[in-house]
Amino acid sequence: MFETLWFRQAGLAFGNSIWASSLVLSGFMAGLALGNGLAARERGRFKNPIRLYAIAELVIGVTGVSLVYLLPKLGVLLGPLFSSVIDQPWVLNVLRLLIVFLLLLIPSTAMGITLPLLTKALSEHDPIFGRVLGRLYGWNTLGALIGVLLTEFVLVEAAGVHATAWFAGVLNFGVAAIAWKIGRNIENTENQAKLKTETSEPIEQTSTVLRFLSAAFLSGFCLLALEIIWFRFLMLFISGLSASFSLMLAIILAGIAFGGFTASGLLKKKPAFAQEGASMAFLLSVFCILTYAIFPNIVKPYTQAVISKASGIFNVGFPLMFPVSFLSGIFFTLIGTALRGHLQSETATTGALTLANTIGAALGAFSAGFFFLPTLGIERALFLIAALYGIIGLLLMIGRSNVPRTTYVSAGLFGVGIMIFPIGDMEKHHILVPSQRLVSPKEVGKITEVREGLIETITYLEQQWQKKPLAYRLITNSYSMSSSDFRSRRYMKLFVYLPLAVHPDPKDALLISYGVGSTAKALTDSKGLRQIDVVDISRDILEMNHNVYPDPLTHPLNDPRVKVHIEDGRYFLQTTEQHYDLITAEPPPPEISGVVNLYTREYFQLLYDRLNEGGMVSYWLPLHALDAMSIKAILRAFCDVFKDCSLWHGQWLDLMVFGTRNAKGPVSDATFMKQWQDPVVSKELTDLGLERPEQLGPLFIGDADYLNQITQGAPPLVDNFPKRVHGSSGPRMGLVKLIDQWMDITAAQKRFIQSPFIKGLWPERLRQDSLAYFSFQDILNRNWFGFAAGGTQVIADIDRLLTGSSLNTMPLWLMGSNADYQRILSAASAEELKDPMMQIHLGMKQLSNRDYNDAIASFTRAEADSKLQGDAFNYKVYALTSAGRTQEARKLVAKEMTQFLKNQKGKSGERPPLSPFWSWMKENRGIDPFAEMGD
Repeated sequence: MFETLWFRQAGLAFGNSIWASSLVLSGFMAGLALGNGLAARERGRFKNPIRLYAIAELVIGVTGVSLVYLLPKLGVLLGPLFSSVIDQPWVLNVLRLLIVFLLLLIPSTAMGITLPLLTKALSEHDPIFGRVLGRLYGWNTLGALIGVLLTEFVLVEAAGVHATAWFAGVLNFGVAAIAWKIGRNIENTENQAKLKTETSEPIEQTSTVLRFLSAAFLSGFCLLALEIIWFRFLMLFISGLSASFSLMLAIILAGIAFGGFTASGLLKKKPAFAQEGASMAFLLSVFCILTYAIFPNIVKPYTQAVISKASGIFNVGFPLMFPVSFLSGIFFTLIGTALRGHLQSETATTGALTLANTIGAALGAFSAGFFFLPTLGIERALFLIAALYGIIGLLLMIGRSNVPRTTYVSAGLFGVGIMIFPIGDMEKHHILVPSQRLVSPKEVGKITEVREGLIETITYLEQQWQKKPLAYRLITNSYSMSSSDFRSRRYMKLFVYLPLAVHPDPKDALLISYGVGSTAKALTDSKGLRQIDVVDISRDILEMNHNVYPDPLTHPLNDPRVKVHIEDGRYFLQTTEQHYDLITAEPPPPEISGVVNLYTREYFQLLYDRLNEGGMVSYWLPLHALDAMSIKAILRAFCDVFKDCSLWHGQWLDLMVFGTRNAKGPVSDATFMKQWQDPVVSKELTDLGLERPEQLGPLFIGDADYLNQITQGAPPLVDNFPKRVHGSSGPRMGLVKLIDQWMDITAAQKRFIQSPFIKGLWPERLRQDSLAYFSFQDILNRNWFGFAAGGTQVIADIDRLLTGSSLNTMPLWLMGSNADYQRILSAASAEELKDPMMQIHLGMKQLSNRDYNDAIASFTRAEADSKLQGDAFNYKVYALTSAGRTQEARKLVAKEMTQFLKNQKGKSGERPPLSPFWSWMKENRGIDPFAEMGD
């Protein structure tokens, strides 16, 4: 339990970057190894191991609880020390490792010595060492399994991190008290002393001991490397929630535990089983290969959607990980049993065994993450581990005069497995799954680049239209992280457009989380900014952004004002001394493992503290990834820090929270409208449906008074209660009610008029002029966001926009086109433009520009495609009536639709009901298709 809590709290102090996480793991493993090493040098000095065990448990409890409270404070306390080396990773990481090692030294050393002490104590009552070791190893690992599950799924959510730490501490104190009482009753009998005397000297030469210790080292290396590789592999299919990682870890721990129990039982019935260590090593290789080979059949039913339910995680994770974990538990026990015959005591044996195994495990995890996955990839890394298991088997066969027949059989199976390893399954099957989920049968997409980086498997998917790139989607593991399509660009760039409109003179900006670079591009397009800091945890994501920006001249990271920091966002804020006029961020959803630290009240306070006076923060609120209570918890946390908090539309369920550090206003009309005067920014604003400055206002949902009202009674998301955030897979009624409120444009307009926040920042003329555009935002809410009532006539909204406004982009969206299609269209050759699909999108553009006659010609050409004929014909008729050519439209309907409408009549000969489009045309343009066709 403490290990889980320490890693969570260390993330607050040192960040959740791959370097920070690895350094925390290394520090923890180093402490365990030190404890194991002390036990290995015992040499008969531990006269009463149970009492020493009690002291160790007491130390673990006291220091464990203390660290849970201390670790989060370190980030702030040590910030001044780290600020000067924030961009010198080698210096920074050495300092981190030193501090982590010193902090974890006492509790992890105490943990490392507990298993050897218990082994010594129980061995005094059971002469079969292997049976004792297997039982203890099994129970120890089973306890770890229960601790992981209890912490993740019960205690932290119900009671918080601090209370969970005290629960674990009380357990340690209780165990210490019981052990101390037992230890007082144990006397060193003459038989025990005799046993120590008889086993005080090694029986065989050092080379034999080294072989066993090498096998323990390599087995620990392989299993921990496999854990990293398995987790990365399964992330292609499983959601990256903290609960998912806990369930996968539970499968591995369960396998190890039951392996220990099984070995203990077999050694009791058949002591000769202790000679099967080499056989077990070869079988580990065989099952490592076999479980991967059969995985395509196992995962096949789960490739259509990301797996998030526990049953699905178990169904794909158990067949992959449990067999090897189970055999690992057996192998550890067998190696320990063999080693016992060559060392001085049970304590020394267990200490040396766990020391070698722990060091191997630490190096295995480090090597898998930093070397094997980035250089070899998942599949070849698996092959390497399988080969290493075979090497362990060969190592244990060296020098043996009587090799069991089972060893030769298992060695033969190993040889066959290596030869038939399914190289190519990754490329043929697994790596394609995340992207295939995102491409419908009607769409065309291709993978442009895949990288198995340090912290994730990254895929760039190019979505195509007319064999040309339409947009790019960034997929990390199984999660569609970001896209460059027009909808995503709209909300990502609003993070910049909104604050720049109401800030009088922004100079310094900070972007946390880069994604596909849309927000960064909005920042670099702004000529007024002088410095732009970009913080992202993944160097690979930044390097792969050339997929979206192949031209170096347009790549935002090539802007000379941009400075990149590869670091955890929270850790950067704790250590930097820089202050900003604008901080904006779009980290992954808070349900993703480790990301919740970027949505808590303490984190928002860091944002506030890094703002200049009058500075502004814009932040992503992903409704699609959260339930109602989680949304309220985040809003409550944000509003606790930013007293002028407000909520804004982005696109669909991607909203934005906005706050300032005592911003004063209002700004002038010229300042507010400056972005619309810039030709580069203005074009993108138009493409994203923000053609006029007045369209910013209708994005408003509510200010602090409103948000305080709807979050009344909701506890804020804080570091101590990270489980106040839940995914969106639960009950949806509360979320639907919230969304219904936020789509109520009349209520939003009223709040906008009355808002002191808006009055304080918005120029009065633009505030008043914005009111007329709320009704157009209502059209977008009803149609684009999926809240249109059944039977709503989209044509009515298109007509309202075309006849009642000067807007072009919104009617284009309602017809089914957008700037991405139009970009391809504008670059098409004369020959390509002949394609009916090109023509219908050209007609939509012309219609949105009120070029009715040109649109009529384009829609006519689009009718050549039978699949487009219906929509093209409808829009052509509408364009004819809009151009004043109503009689021509009637004749066209009579000529072209008579046969079609006759074919649609029911068997009784009755005419079918009019579609919403034709009902509107009849009522508003006087064209009734039935009347035009006659009888």
